[in-house]
Amino acid sequence: MARSTWMLRLRELRRRGPVSIAASAAVSGRLWVHGRGVLRIEEDVVLDASDAPIELHVHDGAEITIGRAARIGPGSSLEAIARISVGSRSRLGRFVKVMDNNFHPVDSEGRLPASHPVTIGADAEVGDRAILLPGAWVAPGAKVPAGAVVSRRFGPLGDAAGAVDEAASGETGPRVPVRVGPLGRLLGALDVARGAWFLRACERGTRVHAGGRVIVRSVGRIRIGSHAVFLGGMIASSLECGPSGSIEVGNRTIFNYGVALVAECSIRVGDNCQFGSYVRISDVEDGRRAPVVIGDDVWVAHGATIGPGVTVGAGSVISAGSRVTTDVPPYSLAIGNPARSMSLGLRSDRSHVAIASPEGGAQQ
Repeated sequence: MARSTWMLRLRELRRRGPVSIAASAAVSGRLWVHGRGVLRIEEDVVLDASDAPIELHVHDGAEITIGRAARIGPGSSLEAIARISVGSRSRLGRFVKVMDNNFHPVDSEGRLPASHPVTIGADAEVGDRAILLPGAWVAPGAKVPAGAVVSRRFGPLGDAAGAVDEAASGETGPRVPVRVGPLGRLLGALDVARGAWFLRACERGTRVHAGGRVIVRSVGRIRIGSHAVFLGGMIASSLECGPSGSIEVGNRTIFNYGVALVAECSIRVGDNCQFGSYVRISDVEDGRRAPVVIGDDVWVAHGATIGPGVTVGAGSVISAGSRVTTDVPPYSLAIGNPARSMSLGLRSDRSHVAIASPEGGAQQ
């Protein structure tokens, strides 16, 4: 299954960051490596990208370490601004997301919040489509359920010495590359040209950007607002619209990679919204069809799903991995599976041990 490590080394040569890759490490399929931080891949590591690409994004000054005989499953993404450590013999399932920063700007200058290291202990198992947020600490030998969202300690507390114990909301807004200077203007023009090509079957406003491939399957009506952005990445975003369906996307709305919109009747997205990677919005499920409406200035974090008949009020935040099946009031935080809503103004800043489970709610 696995290829020799020359693929890894060639990819690293292009990246030009400090790297240590054991000769017995192996990869199959497509591997995306970004950034100039430190990447360490130890003996007998397997990066199984046979079905979907794997992403390792090590920002400047950051570090990702993958311990001996660890295995990373297809579609998984590890992104570090500080540090991510994957223990020896640990297993990450399919489409696991690990990130040590929420990546949404905290001020008008675009500065990011503080990063909190993520640690996965030796012999731990992380289930398919689980999400590990900043400050997550998985105990050695622990098993994180499929689809779980972990934001703090998971496993025996007695083993958690030094673990970060601060709140992590999972509000992960996508980041738009800043285009400056002549080269930046050229790259911006290429994004607009790419948007015109991939979205040629859609009605479009002015200067719609596409940083990568966007799949459009439509026999209905799709309209994309001015200055909307589809970011590129390892998985293409997709817009699917049935014969009696419609999709409307507002101005200046941003989609990260791997977002899917599926409309049999109607999906309407407001202005200035932001969608993290692997978000899914569908107005049809189990034979039920009902319009989906998302207001202006909404953030939908990585891996969240929004189902038929849901209205998300303006200014709201959908936390990572949440499954939204009922309406979300304006200026609310929706979290869990199924999601429950609370006012953004009433969020607790208490520091305590908790995880968001696949069934929703916090476990302490």
